[in-house]
Amino acid sequence: MGERAFALVEPSPAKNLLPVLERLEREGWDVRVYGHGRGSEVLRWEGRDARTLGRSRRREGWRGYLGFAVDLTRVLARMARDRPSVVLSSGNTGDARKSLLAAAALRVRSVHVEMDVYNPVEVVRFASEVLVPFSREFARELERRSGARARVIPGPPLAQYLAERHLRGEIPGPVPEECRDRVLVCLGGDVTEEGARRLLRRLSEHDPLVVPFRVGAPPGFDRLRGFVDLPGAMMVADTVVFSGGFGVTIEACVVGNRAVKVWELHPRHLSHWIARESGVPVLSLDEVEETDPVEVAERPDGRWLVRGGAEAVDRILEAVEG
Repeated sequence: MGERAFALVEPSPAKNLLPVLERLEREGWDVRVYGHGRGSEVLRWEGRDARTLGRSRRREGWRGYLGFAVDLTRVLARMARDRPSVVLSSGNTGDARKSLLAAAALRVRSVHVEMDVYNPVEVVRFASEVLVPFSREFARELERRSGARARVIPGPPLAQYLAERHLRGEIPGPVPEECRDRVLVCLGGDVTEEGARRLLRRLSEHDPLVVPFRVGAPPGFDRLRGFVDLPGAMMVADTVVFSGGFGVTIEACVVGNRAVKVWELHPRHLSHWIARESGVPVLSLDEVEETDPVEVAERPDGRWLVRGGAEAVDRILEAVEG
């Protein structure tokens, strides 16, 4: 049997890891990629086999813990059958937890690419290799919070994914025409439902179009139905107002026309730094009461992210092959 890689992915980690997985395939690796729900949809957009494994367990209480245990058993069984040489994971997700725990139990090498150094997945310390983008400062932050040892990579592979597709005009997934020239509001994990209502009331004069991917859209506002290619939607929107973390920040900074980031819950976050370094204003929800986010939005410059992402793919491959 040749070298084999295993990955279980949700949407943003899927896009972050795909440049690495594709390079491994070109080098002759047998790459087994699994997903569920929207993670599987991202894989289907890429024309990949959408092998289903597990399911999302968010907001399910004790049933979620039981379901996680069931999923972990299935991941263990699948990984034992596949017998990978290495397991790849990314981000603070249930799938990363299952992958790293299963790899540790089966004594399989694992490489984890972290996307949130201020809130890392708690089992990251079980990874054989932990990689953190941008700087030693962020690696030390992750080490302090998780107990893991981390190495630095130049940037996010997700930026390379966007450069190879969206910046070349090759949009993998659906982009509804209603996104064109609109104020697109991406309600991610850095805002509560009450905070989302406050933000949207402030934006109401701009007729916003809501993308509810972590927080639901309140009644009375237009919202996108179904799962769309978010970077593609950002490319045709006039302005992107977003409250998400690492993934949506990279996407807005690389492909957005005008963008502004709003936070409610996390005053310190890697994504705030990324936005500011890309020229995107970062406002607290309280500041939004006095400042119209659309008026202060700026055109991002994400070229530095693309350069770092391309170099990061090489560094991750070295870690995988090492």
